Amino acid sequence: MPRIAQASNITLALAFLLAPALALADGGGSPSAPPSSPSMPIESRTISPEEKAASDKAQADELYAQAYRETDKAKQELADAATMRAAAGTDAKALKKADDKADSARKRFEKSRDKFGQVTSLDPKNPEGWNMLGFTRRKTGDIQGAFDAYWKCLALKPEHFGAHEYMGEAYLEDGKLNEARAELTWLKKHGAPAAEEASHLDAAIAAWVAANPDAAAKAVLGSKGMSTTDIPAVNTSATAADSTK
Repeated sequence: MPRIAQASNITLALAFLLAPALALADGGGSPSAPPSSPSMPIESRTISPEEKAASDKAQADELYAQAYRETDKAKQELADAATMRAAAGTDAKALKKADDKADSARKRFEKSRDKFGQVTSLDPKNPEGWNMLGFTRRKTGDIQGAFDAYWKCLALKPEHFGAHEYMGEAYLEDGKLNEARAELTWLKKHGAPAAEEASHLDAAIAAWVAANPDAAAKAVLGSKGMSTTDIPAVNTSATAADSTK
């Protein structure tokens, strides 16, 4: 090959090799990324007390709905357990199934109780939340806590028929028949609007009296200012009077 052609080829090759470097030196090539600007802090907006209250109430309403559904399931399980136990007789396996069903109901009541507790924390002026907190506390064995919740409910809504019914049932569980009857009397005075609650409490009282005849008798005597020691004295006096005839 002629030397001139060789030189030309070498020159061209060098030009290709040096072109990118020259382009970068002259500011050519791919554009570099612009320098990142410092990030601006996002300003947090303080919500107003009204917005906070509305948010808390919405959350409380959702929790109340969840807990109420859970409570309904627990009630049904408890009723099923009672039916199963009555039909089981002495069948150990059947009794175990009834106990398991009752235990499931108890766990549901506990979950509901905790959620109703959150409801009353978020929306402390909600009488329904306090009423159901009292109910679920009672169903999980906390009678005093139940009374406290019912009184909170009635302080907010004195004529809450459901709370008066549940209060009466709590008195029965606490062995206070006369107080339960006082709640029933209160409900009956309110007529038709409170008829359902009065009917439920009336049935609960009748069942309690049938299951606890001695305690019921003592309660009746106590309401009359008498004691069980007065009964033999009355009978003896009557017998003595009869013997003189």
